[in-house]
Amino acid sequence: MKQPSATLIGVFVLGAIALVVAAILFFGSGNLFKERLLIVSYFHGSVAGLRVGAPVTYRGVRVGEVKSIGIRLDPDPARSIAQVNMELLTEVVKVYGTPAFTRSVPDLVERGLSARLVMQSFVTGQLQVELDFRPDVHASRLGGPSEVTEIPTVPSPFQALTEQLEGLDIGATLSAVQRTLGSLDAILSGPGVTKTVEELPALVADVRRTVRTIEREVAGFSAAGQRATTESSAALQKTLASVQSLSESLDREAASTLAQVRGTLQKANTAVEGANLLLDPRGRTVMQVQDAADDLAATAARLRDLSERVDRDPTILIRGRRR
Repeated sequence: MKQPSATLIGVFVLGAIALVVAAILFFGSGNLFKERLLIVSYFHGSVAGLRVGAPVTYRGVRVGEVKSIGIRLDPDPARSIAQVNMELLTEVVKVYGTPAFTRSVPDLVERGLSARLVMQSFVTGQLQVELDFRPDVHASRLGGPSEVTEIPTVPSPFQALTEQLEGLDIGATLSAVQRTLGSLDAILSGPGVTKTVEELPALVADVRRTVRTIEREVAGFSAAGQRATTESSAALQKTLASVQSLSESLDREAASTLAQVRGTLQKANTAVEGANLLLDPRGRTVMQVQDAADDLAATAARLRDLSERVDRDPTILIRGRRR
């Protein structure tokens, strides 16, 4: 019996291994070697339409997928919630300045990272999980110790609308709408409305004539306004020219008056200087006046002495003064 060749067996085994690796890389798209991060979110509303394998996106970028969906029961049925376990591809999301993405997820949650359900397809009604930062929206979380990082959830737009509709009294609203429609029908069926509708064409014609008249008046007023503006501009220019001429005349008169004032001040200064010289106690003029006054005083004394002697002896005028 012929023994099988060891070389052929080795080639067969290596080929099988290569086929397995190729199949893994082809069908798994390389996800086998990607680092993954498990997260969990708890939704209080219905998760109908969410399936295992549904994408987890952040602003349109697929960053993970849904791995499993379950129900977390509570003694109070109203507090029972849906638990959605997800898996994130850490190599898709890069957090700058942080060495490990797994340690930065709680920090992102503190900064407002939350999850909500959004419509994936309006035709099939399938849902997906959308992650985003919503710091201004109140997010609910279960909390408590857990090995998996929890991302809080916010209501989806459809869930918020459903909650508003649940609190709305549909019967009362329909009754109010019916009463409003009845009142509107009564108003429209009234004789006043019918007459107004019949007179509407004439009213429209009157409005058109009024509009044309207003357009003509506005055009005429615009032309008159333009003429008035032109005339006012010319008058203003003349006034400005007159003001400029008056200013130049005032400048010339002010220069002439200033020269005359300067001459008058110089003459006044000269007169004041002459008066100062005349009134100076030690000046020449004052000394001459003082000498003249002394001479007059001496002459008056002599005449007084002569008058007294004549009174005592009138013959002195005949005899003369004795030596």
